[in-house]
Amino acid sequence: MIVQMRRALIEAGEFDPMLQPTLKSLQKSGNSLGESKRKRPRWTKELDFEVKDARTTPVDVLWYVGDYASFDPRSQKVTIAFARILHKAGVDFGILYEDEHTAGNDVRRIGEEGLFQALAEANIELLESCQFKSIVTTEPHTYNTIKNEYPEFGGNYQIEHASAMLERLIREGTIPTPNSLKYRVTYHDPCHLGRINDGSEPPRQVLGRLGVDLVELRRSRDNSFCCGAGGGRIWLPDPPELKKPAELRAAEAAEIEGLDVLVVNCPKCLNMMEDGVKGTGNEGKFKVMELIELVREAMGLTDEKASADKDEAVSA
Repeated sequence: MIVQMRRALIEAGEFDPMLQPTLKSLQKSGNSLGESKRKRPRWTKELDFEVKDARTTPVDVLWYVGDYASFDPRSQKVTIAFARILHKAGVDFGILYEDEHTAGNDVRRIGEEGLFQALAEANIELLESCQFKSIVTTEPHTYNTIKNEYPEFGGNYQIEHASAMLERLIREGTIPTPNSLKYRVTYHDPCHLGRINDGSEPPRQVLGRLGVDLVELRRSRDNSFCCGAGGGRIWLPDPPELKKPAELRAAEAAEIEGLDVLVVNCPKCLNMMEDGVKGTGNEGKFKVMELIELVREAMGLTDEKASADKDEAVSA
C-alpha cells in the first residue's frame, strides 16, 4: 500500500527533490552512486586470478554483485573476500562486468515503477543471453527483487543469498574452516533477507560453525530493526532532529557486555552500521564485520595479491 502511494506521488511529480540526482544516475549509468559503468568490475584487479565473464562464458554460478558491493570502497573489501572464498572452494562463477545494472529493488520501493520495469526488463534480457545454472548475490535487496519480482516479467531464476551458499558449502565440506574464531558477536538481520525472505537461519548456522559466541540482539529475526538504508532511505539524509536508525541499532549492540563484533550481512547494512557505531561513540569498543569477512578469516585466507606484490617488491 505504501509503495502504491509513493507511485502516485511520483506520477504527480511530488517526491523529495534530493532523489533527483540518484534517479538521473540510475537512468544514465544503471547505478545509484553516479559512477561510470567502466568502474563496476574494477575491484577484480585486486585478485590474483581472473573472474570469468558470464556474458561470453558459460558458468555454473552467475554472481549478481550489486551497486554498493561493486563501487563502495568498504564493501569492495567484502566483495574481494567473497571472490577469494568462491575461488578457493572451486566454484565455477562469473560476473556481468560493466553490463550489470542495479536490479531495481529500491527503485520500486520509492515508487519509480516505470524506471524499475525498464531496469528489470533490460536485466532479464541480459541474463537470458547468458548460460548459467543459478545466481548468487551478497545483496539482500538484489536477492529480493530477482527472486520475488523478476518472475512477473518472465525472469525465473534459481537464486541464493551468499549466506545460504556459504552455509551449504561449509556443511558439505567444500569450504574448510580450520580456524576457530573466539569473538563474542551479535548479528543484525537485514530486512530483505530476514523478515522479508525468511533468511534468518543460514547466517546463524554459519556463525555456529566458526566457533564464535553469538549473543542475540533484543530485536532479531522476524522482529529485527532496519539499519535505515531500505526503501531508498540510503539515498536521503536523515532528519537532523531524529536519532538515526543505525545509531539506535548500534546502541542496542553496545548493551551486550564484552561484544567484539557486530556482524552484518548486507553492503548497505555495513555502510549504515559503521556510521551508527561511530555516531554513538562506540568506535574502538567493538567493530562491524560482514559475515563473509569472518568466513574468510576462519578459512585463513589473506590478501593474496597484496602479499604477492609485497614479496615481489622485497625480491626486487
